[in-house]
Amino acid sequence: MKKAFALFAAACCALALSATTYTCHIKVVVNGIVSEQDEVPVVVNESNGTYDLSLNNFCLTTEGITMPVGNIAVSGVEGIDEYGYTTIKFNAPITITAGNDGVHSQDEWIGPMLGEVPIDLTARFINSALDANIDIQLAVLGQTIGVSLFGVAPSIKGDVNEDGEVTISDVNSVIDIILND
Repeated sequence: MKKAFALFAAACCALALSATTYTCHIKVVVNGIVSEQDEVPVVVNESNGTYDLSLNNFCLTTEGITMPVGNIAVSGVEGIDEYGYTTIKFNAPITITAGNDGVHSQDEWIGPMLGEVPIDLTARFINSALDANIDIQLAVLGQTIGVSLFGVAPSIKGDVNEDGEVTISDVNSVIDIILND
């Protein structure tokens, strides 16, 4: 019975995607003016060696004025594992979608009004930390918005092997515990 339960649990969890939410400090540079924010969530999903990264409800805040930009997301980016961390690089146009922070209406988000904008993203991460840089090219305004992110991921409930993610390896750890009792 233990073996049947363990195999069923492994099969269910094998279908799950690995996702990590990092709580980031964000630094934005526009025309030499720097603005900074804390507690900005960035989500990285992994599936079969490709990664999705999303910075949702991105806002520019300078001199007490907040300008809602929107959701910056890339998907299907191949990761390279080296030196103990994973690196993803993305350099192509994206459409920034409207945010949903509950504070700003759909019409206030400026990202969707820009159409496709070229971005250059490089992100390096491990289970517990993320370091990313995003350059957003705004040809209409003749400027580049530089976004730097650094964040950490909290330990996750269900992370049996304490690697910072709830993945199939946690299920394997549980199976080992069950089978060896």
